[in-house]
Amino acid sequence: MAQASIPVDLFNPGQVFACMGILEGANILLGNAQGHVCGRFVWSHSGDRFCIKTDGNENPVEEVLKFVKAAEVKWLSPRRDLKERDDGDTEVLDGIAASENPKNADLPGVLRGVHNGNEYKITFGFWADGSSRFATTFKKSTNGASAYIRLKNALDAIRQWETKDVAADPLNKEARTGPLFRLDPRGSVDPIQGGFSPDSLRKGVGGGLDVRVATYPICELLAIIGLEHARPERLDSNRFAYCVWNCWLPPVLARAAIGGPLGFGRMRRFFVEHEEVKKGGDRKMNQVIEDEPSNRGADT
Repeated sequence: MAQASIPVDLFNPGQVFACMGILEGANILLGNAQGHVCGRFVWSHSGDRFCIKTDGNENPVEEVLKFVKAAEVKWLSPRRDLKERDDGDTEVLDGIAASENPKNADLPGVLRGVHNGNEYKITFGFWADGSSRFATTFKKSTNGASAYIRLKNALDAIRQWETKDVAADPLNKEARTGPLFRLDPRGSVDPIQGGFSPDSLRKGVGGGLDVRVATYPICELLAIIGLEHARPERLDSNRFAYCVWNCWLPPVLARAAIGGPLGFGRMRRFFVEHEEVKKGGDRKMNQVIEDEPSNRGADT
């Protein structure tokens, strides 16, 4: 049996969603051939962690990162006349769009690659599924960078790193990239609180100062994978809630646990406030608080 453990900030929704992405990726790459894949969160006075185990011998975190790093990216469209907006490699696949009116800036995608001699694919594009599920979409591609650009920014950074150098703490590996998916609040800047706007310095009159805040591309990329089949609980237009759990769960149950208590095991629930940066634009997360933190206890 192989087991891996990585640090996680339970008050960071992006990191929690990214842990779900690791679980989903490991289930695709290792679950069929090596049996069960399960994950859980552990919180203690010495720090919070996400743990994952499989029946095989390969480190599941490393295997997911290696696959993502080397995978080919395709953007999926239901029609030949609808292609990815910014030069992404588009593939027509009948019935791929649940939306009645999909837009080229928001097409879903797939990561395709080889693991242990077998071909696998990991799909992503929760923002484009057209369903009634809460999309938790913090990007508005019509007013900014498309999903292709955001994914490319993440992958360009990830491909520069050696997998073994980042696998022990992948969610905190920082870079200076262009826009990502705004699923990790650490990558957002409030000009009022920060005292300046990086975009204004780059684009304004007399600009040319390429000032970028730290971004976390591994966390953001894994988060969009983690949200593909799971959703937090929508409370209203500016709030959602997510949960973490401390018992070993397979992906099918973990998908449900993100959105609310399962009725067994110990769980913690967090509320997130988010708002548009400007009307019609990207959203940012402003505050994360825990529901009844005095009752959470701690693992020892």
